[in-house]
Amino acid sequence: MKKELIDNVLWLALSLYLSIESYRLGLSMGNRPGPGFFPFGAAVAIGMIAAFRLLKSFRRTSAANDSESITTSEARLVFYVIAGMISYVFLLGVLGFVICTFLLVAFYLKVVAARSWRVSASFAAAVALVSHLFFDLLLDAQLPRGLLDWLI
Repeated sequence: MKKELIDNVLWLALSLYLSIESYRLGLSMGNRPGPGFFPFGAAVAIGMIAAFRLLKSFRRTSAANDSESITTSEARLVFYVIAGMISYVFLLGVLGFVICTFLLVAFYLKVVAARSWRVSASFAAAVALVSHLFFDLLLDAQLPRGLLDWLI
């Protein structure tokens, strides 16, 4: 609990520093966002999360009995998330945006979130389709087509 308290205080202090520095950069330039607008928003979001976790750690009365197994399972999930993102980056040019997005979301839902194959596949297909419609058709972004170049 002491480590979590120190971590949250450090994150809160970092977000305070980053928000002050991004405010100094300028939040707006006329009617456009300034160079400090997005870093300020990110710093405020980090600060809100740190403050929430800090309050939550104060309210927690007892530590978990099996904290070591919780830590290793959480570390394994973090490894899976990082491995999924790295695989996504390397396969994006070969397989294309739609297939890679489908595989990434299905992997996360099945392995990380422990959902059934039916839920994972259907939700991943919906996310891939909606993101393709939004980015490729609506925003006209140039996304890698990969194996589906002949179709889309």
